[in-house]
Amino acid sequence: MRTFTFKGLFLTVLFMLLGDLAIHAADDGLLTTQVTIKLDEAGTLPDKISANEKNLITNLKIVGKINGTDLKFIREMAGCDYNLNETDGKLSILDLSEAKIVEGGDAYFWDVDNQYTSNDMLGDNAFYGCSGLTSLTIPSGVTSIGEWAFSGCSGLTSLTLPSGVTSIGNDAFRYCI
Repeated sequence: MRTFTFKGLFLTVLFMLLGDLAIHAADDGLLTTQVTIKLDEAGTLPDKISANEKNLITNLKIVGKINGTDLKFIREMAGCDYNLNETDGKLSILDLSEAKIVEGGDAYFWDVDNQYTSNDMLGDNAFYGCSGLTSLTIPSGVTSIGEWAFSGCSGLTSLTLPSGVTSIGNDAFRYCI
């Protein structure tokens, strides 16, 4: 028969609690499994992801049409907003293989002027400054990639481009080392 003392029980509970806290601290509540969002209408991504989840998703797949409003939201999730300010976003893996870029929505980036999406084009500065992105799959229908599209994506180690890409803008990969 085993005798438990108050001190022994206290230490056991304390170590269990500390162990649990260490596990939670290690992942900060991040959502590391792939989250797939189907968009029936372009511009609705901000309605599909809650404010609580926005900065916790690390792996995202989007199916459907995306426009500037969606791209602006994706940029924020990937750690860099419309004005190149750092955000709390942790998105590192982005799969747009089943997405289609369409014109419309909000401006996704401001440089000298506002940047807006165009049909089947990954526009100028699309992911500029999103250094947290490590893997990116571009939509299969994209034919053109704009200037500075991936500039400053220093964490990018995997990029899947569709075979239909016929032009890549100047400095598209500047500061990617």
